[in-house]
Amino acid sequence: MKRIIALFVWLTLLFSGCASIRTNYEFYFPILTEIQNGNFNSAADKINEAELNDEYGDKDRVLLHLDKGIIFHYQGNYQESNKEFELAESAIEELYTKSISKGVFSFLLNDNALAYDGEVYEDLYINIFKSLNYLHLNNFDGAYVEVRRITNKLSVLDVKLEEQVAQLNSSDDSKFKVDPVLLNYYNNVLSNYLSYLIFRAEGEYDNSRISYEQLNEAWETYPDVYNFDKPKAVTDSNNNNAIYLNVLSFTGKSPIKEPVGARITTFNDFVTISDPTNFYADAIPIPGIKYGWNFKFEFPQIISSNSEVTSIEVFVDSSKVGELQLLENMNNVAEKTFESQKSIIYFKTITRALIKGIGASALGRTIKKETDDGILGDILVGIANAAVDATEGADLRSWRTMPGFCYVGEFKITEGTYDIEIRFLNQFNQPILSTYYDDYIIKSGLNLLEAYHFN
Repeated sequence: MKRIIALFVWLTLLFSGCASIRTNYEFYFPILTEIQNGNFNSAADKINEAELNDEYGDKDRVLLHLDKGIIFHYQGNYQESNKEFELAESAIEELYTKSISKGVFSFLLNDNALAYDGEVYEDLYINIFKSLNYLHLNNFDGAYVEVRRITNKLSVLDVKLEEQVAQLNSSDDSKFKVDPVLLNYYNNVLSNYLSYLIFRAEGEYDNSRISYEQLNEAWETYPDVYNFDKPKAVTDSNNNNAIYLNVLSFTGKSPIKEPVGARITTFNDFVTISDPTNFYADAIPIPGIKYGWNFKFEFPQIISSNSEVTSIEVFVDSSKVGELQLLENMNNVAEKTFESQKSIIYFKTITRALIKGIGASALGRTIKKETDDGILGDILVGIANAAVDATEGADLRSWRTMPGFCYVGEFKITEGTYDIEIRFLNQFNQPILSTYYDDYIIKSGLNLLEAYHFN
């Protein structure tokens, strides 16, 4: 009887956190609908409403600041946008520091129950949008600081990954050793493009040339990320003394996470993992583990978004001057950078599932032996196993309000005042949206426009 009581106490504790072990993202649907319709004010209202309804909660404050930051950017409220991005960036760094200094690697807690500290790509795009905010505020020094932060973050990410893996391996709960999967992404095209524009506008042509060379180096080094033709804006020879209209357009939806269901099967001194992605096909040695257990778990994978936009045309005073072309597929960057974290998530989840699953099954089998009612014993074992399965949902949180693609174009022009139209077209070459900038003043220096379409 004592063991039965112990099982029910254990189950109660396990299920008590069920509200926090499944990702809450349904509240995003109306927010994303407003963004996709270009209703940024309504989207901001719905984000505020979600905050008041505690949809984010303290553990998701990074996502709250990311969502507020990007909406302020879309609205053209660049100072408020940077304030929110600063809060997001500070929270990400604070959570990382706490996780290392205090060893916050709880194997029994589902990742959904922990504070979300952002993905690598999310942390990088914070600085992209902060840089753009500063450019719109005519603060070129601030804009350059932000693109430099991207380079600095990429340069130390491998060290951070190794620290996380070391923390994981040193835990008393660790069942096996994890090898770090290095990032292998140290140079970003979009950040170098912004740096190139900043230096050229400031008349620092040698630094502009260096940024241009680094952009090309990134393109050549990461063909899996930049698997499309370079846009004319970075291939055509440009006259540093000429005046240009530069247009950036963000389109499409953010990458998202979806769960991958997997199973652990135990044998004497090793386990095997079966999942449809074959992420890790080798047997994992775990000395002392016994044959005969089978547990379910989930881990997240990045799923790329798409866009109905297939071409973007630019008109100046009703005359077509050219088209924008893809500079950065942000989905590709997300997939590339997520691979290093995926290994940590994967093996941490396996360890957690083993600890809980073996504990539940062992307790259930003991109860089955001690009870005179075989049916009751089977029921209790089934409940214990179901409890473990129910608490192993993948953490699907992500920055759902960010875009998926960045297009650029550069057009030689003379000083003056112009009416500018940026026209989005679908695969049938049909216009689906136009953004207008009437009486836009072109002058020497940087003339930068942004346009959006998130379908």
